[in-house]
Amino acid sequence: MKKTILLFACAMSVYAADAQISLSGTSYTETFDALGTGLPAGWSTYNGATISSLGTSEGLTSPLPGFPSVLRPDTTCIGLVVGGGFKNFPSATVAGAGEDWCAPVPPSYTNRALGVRQVSYTNGTHPRLDSGAAFALALNNTTGKTNFTLSFKLQSLDTSSPRITTWKVDYGFGATPSAFTIAPAVGTMTTGGNTFSNNTITVDFGSALDNQTGPVWIRVVAHDPSTGAGNRPSSAIDDFTLNYTNSTAGVNNVNTDGTMHINVLGYATTSAIQFNCATEAAGQYTLTLSDMTGRSVYTENVQLSAGGQQHSVNTTLAPGIYIARLTNGSTLATAKVVVQ
Repeated sequence: MKKTILLFACAMSVYAADAQISLSGTSYTETFDALGTGLPAGWSTYNGATISSLGTSEGLTSPLPGFPSVLRPDTTCIGLVVGGGFKNFPSATVAGAGEDWCAPVPPSYTNRALGVRQVSYTNGTHPRLDSGAAFALALNNTTGKTNFTLSFKLQSLDTSSPRITTWKVDYGFGATPSAFTIAPAVGTMTTGGNTFSNNTITVDFGSALDNQTGPVWIRVVAHDPSTGAGNRPSSAIDDFTLNYTNSTAGVNNVNTDGTMHINVLGYATTSAIQFNCATEAAGQYTLTLSDMTGRSVYTENVQLSAGGQQHSVNTTLAPGIYIARLTNGSTLATAKVVVQ
């Protein structure tokens, strides 16, 4: 039995603005095994997706409990199998998947995959799926997180479909991105061609997704029409795992020495930070800002009085997370600074 590594208290919505998740830890995994209750938090499915557009949101085709295997559909369930739309398919990772007849009762596979049956671009019920089908994950931000890599299964589920679809992985930024960038994917990125397959795809995003303060979208998308003639593929994704370095782990704790402390008042911006400081003794202190790699980006000698006081820093910083350190050589206080 597969299980999701991380749980998120984020409600699912068909609207993109409400369909974002917050990352924690150092990885995120979605297995799609609960598709019978709807799309997972953070996930949306789209038709008409292009390199410059999310497309139009299209939900899972009813009934949600799941569609039967599509390798050898018989006349009892062929309409459910070959009808267009986004579907809750049995995963190709299941032993025997693709070998079952629909009648009298489809097997009850608990291992599911998020899939789509492409149909003509001009189809009246499920338009703009060939090209334009997209599985999309929306993240609130990637603040404090770097070195993103991705692994997932791309599955071809119907040997009766000769057409071939080529899939891409791309990413975009903002609440509704107007431009996407194709990421370098390693693995077989095609489905169809009369094949039943389950291919592992890996992507190294480099620094492209690092420390983004706004929404980040990652898609598996068919930018181009399928090639060939005949039936279009039934395709699915499964076991979607993001790995990343989380530089914010433990940063929330403010270290203090005695009654000395420092914290940010209000919101820190790229040009101004207002600190609240408390010191036991008057004197000269050094205030340092470091980024999450430990590199010092700002240093200032500050003359402070005993007790509480405010101090303003006016400089130019990139959005992201920084560590403020205030010390006089014998006492030290630190705080996290989130620059927006």
